[in-house]
Amino acid sequence: MKTRSCAISLILTYLFLTGCASLGPATVSRDRFDYASSITESWKRQTLLNIVKIRYIEPLFFVDVGQIVSGYTLETGVNLGASDGKLNSFVASSLNAGVSGKYTDRPTITYTPLTGAPFVRSVMTPISPAHLLFAVQSGVPADMIFRLGVGSINGLRNDSATAEGYIPAEKKFLRVVELMRRLQLAGSIHIKIVRQKDNQESTFISFLSGNGSTERSSQVKELCDLLKLDATVHSYKLIYGSVPDSNREIAMQTVSVMHMLASLSARVEVPLKDIAEKRASPGVREMKGEAKREGGFLVKSSDTEPQDAYISVRYRGAWFWIDDGDQISKRAMSVIILILSLADTGSDKPLPLVTIPAQ
Repeated sequence: MKTRSCAISLILTYLFLTGCASLGPATVSRDRFDYASSITESWKRQTLLNIVKIRYIEPLFFVDVGQIVSGYTLETGVNLGASDGKLNSFVASSLNAGVSGKYTDRPTITYTPLTGAPFVRSVMTPISPAHLLFAVQSGVPADMIFRLGVGSINGLRNDSATAEGYIPAEKKFLRVVELMRRLQLAGSIHIKIVRQKDNQESTFISFLSGNGSTERSSQVKELCDLLKLDATVHSYKLIYGSVPDSNREIAMQTVSVMHMLASLSARVEVPLKDIAEKRASPGVREMKGEAKREGGFLVKSSDTEPQDAYISVRYRGAWFWIDDGDQISKRAMSVIILILSLADTGSDKPLPLVTIPAQ
């Protein structure tokens, strides 16, 4: 009787293992979350590292995650054997049993360096003005988009930080950015694509003054005055350039991802000894003679690893990091990663793929 009970227990154990052998459904939610979190974190760290490297006059370098193949296998088996015998008038029974199992997790991840034409297209080519405006219409803060991605609009110039020095933005440009943000929050910015007779597409932007809203109307009027637009028309053609050809066009001179990263790198708190030893170039803080910078993008540095960082990297013996409570810097990093995606519109490579075969 005891032998039979052991055999039944082994059989039930085997049936349980084989019934749980389908790993696919149980791993989907976990793997998608884990891989998405890991890739996002690596993008943030890679972007921050490149921002810091620019201050040390190091070349930019990006590595894309090309493909992820994660394979799981579960093999189970059970061996049962029984025998009866008679020895000296006694009946003896024996039972041989064994359970085996094998679990394998074998992920394969491929990495693709961003070089050649993809590098030029994604990093060195100015972002399309239409793509930036579509991001604004999708809800990305207009002030952040314009401060990061636009060098000038209808001749009004944004700030510039280069090795030669820092040039602040024109006050009229900053006011345009502020008005664009207010109109965005009011839902008064609309983008339209029009296909011309020559099959070319043109982008038009319109500013709705609202239903009898005096405040909205005054904001639209002020914006038109600043950009020298014809206030009698309802939409304006969006073009790439520094100045428009007429008062019915909005000319945006957008910048490249490389330019954006270089501008942000000027806001990195590089250790002063590295600047004194000419290992790193001066930033906005040194150019303007400021002890610290408030209210803008800022990357801090320290000798020890930060405990409350949104993202941090170790480089040249120091830690560079963004405070988790610094919403402006965190939003800027998110926008940069978004713009990197917008810049790669011409790529024909496949998106990162997660394949999970289940057996």
